Amino acid sequence: MARISLRSRAWHGDEQIELPVPDVWSVDVLPPVDAPELPESELQKALAEPHAGPTLAALSQGKSTALIVVDDLGRPTPAHRIVPHLLALLEAAGIGPEGTSFLVATGSHRQISRQELEIKLGADIVARYRVHCHDAFHDELRDLGRLPSGMPVVVNQRVLDADLVIGVSCILPHTLAGFSGGGKIMLPGCAGILSISALHSFEAKRQRGQVEPSPRRSDAREVIEEFAQRAGLDFSVNTVINSRREVAHIVAGDFRDAYTEGVRRAVEVYRTPIPQQLREQTDLVIVNGYPLDADPVQVSKSQWPRMLFPQARMILYDPACDGIAYHGWSEFQKASVSNMLCGAISEARTDGRYPAPLGTLLALPFLRELGHRRLRREAQRTDVSFRAYQQEGGTIHTNTVAKRVMAKRAPLVICSQSFPEWKRDVQFPNSVLLRSWEAVAAAGHLPDEARRVVVLPCAPLQIPS
Repeated sequence: MARISLRSRAWHGDEQIELPVPDVWSVDVLPPVDAPELPESELQKALAEPHAGPTLAALSQGKSTALIVVDDLGRPTPAHRIVPHLLALLEAAGIGPEGTSFLVATGSHRQISRQELEIKLGADIVARYRVHCHDAFHDELRDLGRLPSGMPVVVNQRVLDADLVIGVSCILPHTLAGFSGGGKIMLPGCAGILSISALHSFEAKRQRGQVEPSPRRSDAREVIEEFAQRAGLDFSVNTVINSRREVAHIVAGDFRDAYTEGVRRAVEVYRTPIPQQLREQTDLVIVNGYPLDADPVQVSKSQWPRMLFPQARMILYDPACDGIAYHGWSEFQKASVSNMLCGAISEARTDGRYPAPLGTLLALPFLRELGHRRLRREAQRTDVSFRAYQQEGGTIHTNTVAKRVMAKRAPLVICSQSFPEWKRDVQFPNSVLLRSWEAVAAAGHLPDEARRVVVLPCAPLQIPS
């Protein structure tokens, strides 16, 4: 049999695997343009000599405390390679271990374990420095008022207590914000559930990989940057990774300018030419969830190929290594019909999502204001935190109307060792969940007949062109 070589299990081995497929298949593996790993000397230079704005040495003058904010294991950022160089720059500027701490910007995700912290940051750093995981429900949070858009700025008090705030994250295609990175380390990364739910409910969405804002109204990315400005993000480290989860580029400095340049480079690295003929003639698409295959929630970021290959069957290979499938915002949205309806307003403000009359109606300012008031009440009385999730043994949203409306019903074969069956039933009710590639073959999903097959080896990164 022929074999397809793929990377798999980000943060849980980052191993190379081979999937056997029938010899009679015509297989096109479509990788991104990609880039080599950044040499260590270039990595150091990118941090010491930022793309835009003051250096860390200049920003550190007269300051005694620094907070380094990093994303969690749901993101592929290899922070353990970057953070030691940041610490060296801070120490050279006079801010040592006693004045430096870390905050893991989980947003509404779960708090990660000490072992996972050691994987993300390095065991020596976890042993020497104070490290805290953000909790959008139970941490000490500060309300800084509202932005002109109406967005409430509720942020972790640790961000406000630090003299210098540094964000470390990864630029990836993202449905809400166009791309992750930059100010997104603050919102939703360090925000309270009220701000997180308002972002997802009321701000116009950018399409996945969209760079330019809407000409008609402000959108989620612009609101994220305003939030980060008010919260006090001083220095941003934006990584672009390659298909092996290695650092291909680092763009550091002012969080707006560094992010803009980082996105430009990310588009170059992630661009994936997909000929029109393949889009029309492909029978089967095999989508690999690497390098976002650690957290089961992230399987949604591998669904975009369905739009390009509407006639093809789809197999998603994603080990979903941690098997937990908790998101926080998703559980909050499904907690009540009113929360779900609030979430529909962002779709109304997003160009082309609804028929014009309905979109105009739902985007009316008074409906948005009513929604803000409703979410504030819900945020005060609804506990769908990871603590509650653990206490209730898994799924905590019981609103069957919301589950039915929001389920993704397109047929899908999911090959995953750890993706939870209850999550499949809620999110992909028309899908099939199989625990191994051998089981996929045994169930007849790899027919020994001529097929035109496309393989996307790192789908969450890839941008079709």
